[in-house]
Amino acid sequence: LKELEKTEKYSPVELKEYQSEKLRKIIKVAYEYVPFYRKVFKERELTPGDIKTIEDLQKLPIVDKHIVRDNLKDFKNEHYKGLVFKGLTSGTTGTPGVFLRDVDSINFENAAIWRQYKWAGKEFRSRRVTLRGEIVCPSVKQEPPFWRYNTFSKELIMSSYHLSDENMKFYVADIRKYKPYDLYAYPSSAYLFANFCKRYGIDLKFSCVFTSSEMLLEYQKDEIENTFGCKVYDWYGSAERVAGIGHCEHGAYHEISDYSIIEYLPVNDGQYEIIGTTIHNDVMPLIRYKVGDIIELDDTKCDCGRNFRKIKKILGRNDDFIVLKDGRRFGRLDHIFKGLDFVKEAQIIQHALDAIEIKIIPDRDFSRENERIVLERLHKYLGNGDIGYTIKKVESIERNNSGKYRLVINKIPKN
Repeated sequence: LKELEKTEKYSPVELKEYQSEKLRKIIKVAYEYVPFYRKVFKERELTPGDIKTIEDLQKLPIVDKHIVRDNLKDFKNEHYKGLVFKGLTSGTTGTPGVFLRDVDSINFENAAIWRQYKWAGKEFRSRRVTLRGEIVCPSVKQEPPFWRYNTFSKELIMSSYHLSDENMKFYVADIRKYKPYDLYAYPSSAYLFANFCKRYGIDLKFSCVFTSSEMLLEYQKDEIENTFGCKVYDWYGSAERVAGIGHCEHGAYHEISDYSIIEYLPVNDGQYEIIGTTIHNDVMPLIRYKVGDIIELDDTKCDCGRNFRKIKKILGRNDDFIVLKDGRRFGRLDHIFKGLDFVKEAQIIQHALDAIEIKIIPDRDFSRENERIVLERLHKYLGNGDIGYTIKKVESIERNNSGKYRLVINKIPKN
């Protein structure tokens, strides 16, 4: 954190040199210890000395989630002897993946995020409410509490699987009693809670709201800020640890330039695809990794004074909510498929309050046991009750022009 509080004050020249220095170290690790990149360097007749600057990266190929997935063992540092942690993701393209992290990369991630917290005035002793998909009680539970206290991290961790109007009245009462500084939530969960408070005229305030893990939509941001009387600080990251983008205290998105190296690949008029290179993860260095997300750039200077490039907009999926008979709503469900290596892609479609269809593109033969596991996950998060689940194997899922598709589609009439 001390290092990052220093580098955020760097000039553009200093930032570029910082990135280049980190790049040279990660290239050396990849060349010497990572089979995939050792092969790439050999095929292209390159040595680490040929990759000294960001511009030199174009000598190497772009990789994506499918390449990593199919060659996972070859992407691991065969010399690394420390603790290795798995990161599971479905990603904004809906394709599950497994990525490896070392302790240093995890600590660095926490430091980068805490720096943003400090931009918002949060301190280590500050209390927070967390509303991010943790399972703190069974989905079938009908009476409060729908939350747990984590004394160590000073968190009131609340279930995002019980957000009905009836239940959220209890949420408000306990939050007031806890007196938190901030709310940390999925954008969809924060929006649902803010919308509830607005509709019922409930005056509940936070000093700031932090969101991440899904696209923050403009209408969600406006509703959250207007209802809770504070700014929203959004953070864009990835399980691959190759790109970081976050709001500063002036409400602008910035490329976090000391977090990784980002290249912008033009895809449409004024739109670019993120190509990221990690500079802090020795166990699985990913170089020129295509994340699959699209952004729009902003060439103006920010009043925050940092020399991190401004990002105008992050483009991603605009998913619907799943709505159940008891009034509960769910805005983020990709974690149902995390870690399921037999699922290549998936989509959830709600046809009625008691009818949910799951489309799955299998990565291999889809067995009855695989189907049982998916149903078990659905019951865990949504409950079984009188919901009819239909699992359908498909060869493809419809996409938009950016190559994305909506993970959740609700076909119930809006009224």
